[in-house]
Amino acid sequence: MYLFSIVAREDFISIVMDAYQVGMEDNEVQEGSYFREITPDQSFYIFEGPAEFGELGWKIAAQMSSDGADLKDIALSIQQKWQESGQEAEMEAVIGGMSATGEIQYHLISNENITSYFPKAGESLYYANDLSFKLSPMEELSRTLMMRGMSTVSQAQSAQFDLFDKFAGSRPGVSSFAQCLVIEKAE
Repeated sequence: MYLFSIVAREDFISIVMDAYQVGMEDNEVQEGSYFREITPDQSFYIFEGPAEFGELGWKIAAQMSSDGADLKDIALSIQQKWQESGQEAEMEAVIGGMSATGEIQYHLISNENITSYFPKAGESLYYANDLSFKLSPMEELSRTLMMRGMSTVSQAQSAQFDLFDKFAGSRPGVSSFAQCLVIEKAE
């Protein structure tokens, strides 16, 4: 597992993740976790779990995106395929970015459910994966965002990089170098 965090507002979404996973070729995918941009600078896919289900989700996302499907429909299709397989291993994926109509959103997909987030004007939403971590990255991100603010990309990333610095050494396989992706609404 690798660490990632998301901060979303109505005008941007910021993702900070383990740089080891960014830009990996298909044949280099590490068992259990990876990141891909679905549409560059517009949408992304993050996966944690058995590699074959990560690849299945990625193929669904890539195909449906090229067919013009919205992110929520992609998330629903991925979860449906997981459920049809009967796989009981713990899996998590996040599909997010900006819709064709310019709406910032992200969708957390697990074996059992999908939780969708659409930040409204003035609202800040955030998520940090906390599967298998002894400490809670979500609690730490919340605390840091409350102290530093989260109304700008710079404030959000400051808290996200602090979170990454704190947790990077706590789990084998997490690199000490973070990478970020920011998707912003055009003004």
